[in-house]
Amino acid sequence: MNIKGVMRLVSVGVIALLLSGCWNSRELNDLAIVSGIGIDLVPETNEFKVTFQLVNPSSTASSFSASTGQPSIVVVSSTDKTLFGALRRASKRVTRQLFFAHTQLVIVGESLARSGINDVFDIFERSHELRLNSAVLVAYHSDAASVLKILTSIESLPSLGMVKKTQNTSRVWGENRTVSVFDIINGITGEGDLTINGVSVQGDPSEGMKKSNMEQTVSQAGTAMHGLGAFREGKLVYWMEDSEARGTQWLLNRIEETILNIDSEDKKESVAVNIVYSRTKVKIDIQDGLPVFHVYISEEGIVNETDGFADLSKREEIVKLEQELQKQTGKEVKQALQMAQQMESDIFNFGNALKRSDPQGWASLDKNWGHIFAQGKLDLHVEAYIRSTGMSLKPYHPAPE
Repeated sequence: MNIKGVMRLVSVGVIALLLSGCWNSRELNDLAIVSGIGIDLVPETNEFKVTFQLVNPSSTASSFSASTGQPSIVVVSSTDKTLFGALRRASKRVTRQLFFAHTQLVIVGESLARSGINDVFDIFERSHELRLNSAVLVAYHSDAASVLKILTSIESLPSLGMVKKTQNTSRVWGENRTVSVFDIINGITGEGDLTINGVSVQGDPSEGMKKSNMEQTVSQAGTAMHGLGAFREGKLVYWMEDSEARGTQWLLNRIEETILNIDSEDKKESVAVNIVYSRTKVKIDIQDGLPVFHVYISEEGIVNETDGFADLSKREEIVKLEQELQKQTGKEVKQALQMAQQMESDIFNFGNALKRSDPQGWASLDKNWGHIFAQGKLDLHVEAYIRSTGMSLKPYHPAPE
């Protein structure tokens, strides 16, 4: 065999060696699957306290194993000057290597959120272990560790349950939306500010960690979605709740479905309209050195309930309801914008929109955009359409005398 033949055999052998097997494989029983991560700030030491919600392999798929009585999760925490250091330091308390491929949720404690999150998510972009599509929540008036310790009855993994709550309420109520690590990194590196969903602990947190919390028809503690945390320059400055939160979602074009209670002829907020379609378009231009926000909202709804006199067989009654829809939508949008302008925080990405449409105009404003944004004017146009009135046209109540 000549030298070329020998080299070919050596090359084939090396390639086969590299392709055979998984050189970095890990056995499942050597891994601790992380379903949720909580990040808090320790004020005394200025360190990060990182909490990991781990899937308990000794438990069954139900909330508690019938044979062992153990919870489906185990929660451990560690502290360090860096997040990665805390991640590795947790090995002192866990018998298995932390595995993040199934991490559903990241929770940031309110104290850390108010001190600033601009540097918190750097590790998620650099490390191959962590996920960019994990959902992110901010603990409302609480720390992240306390939220992760609350056991839930319907979902065996509390982290997954909170993600599903976010998805569910954003789909049908409209005050929240799913925000991922990737979304936050884009918001931090963009030209404006951002909002992140809040989550609160309902009831006594110490009771929520106990098995007895799962053995009652009404739990002693649980978690619930709580508005939007508004950030300015990476720091939490205000909680947008109720109509302000929904107005924010309208301006961000993130309303999938929601309910508006509007006035009938004889009673306040007596007609429930289910908004099933909503689209928002935003255009921004500069007039006399200040931005003008041209907002166009188109929405469609279905009348699902009336608690007053509303003869929906008449077109003029439908027109009145459509006008009330426009009025209510406009009111919530204005509330959200006014609050954001008071904070000088562009949480609606108007700066990015202006930069795309008018780069030269943006260049003259970007250094002081927060202050200029606060002086901007709103040009709002809302078009509402009642698509359906349900199975009934005539009201149960007689016409007011």
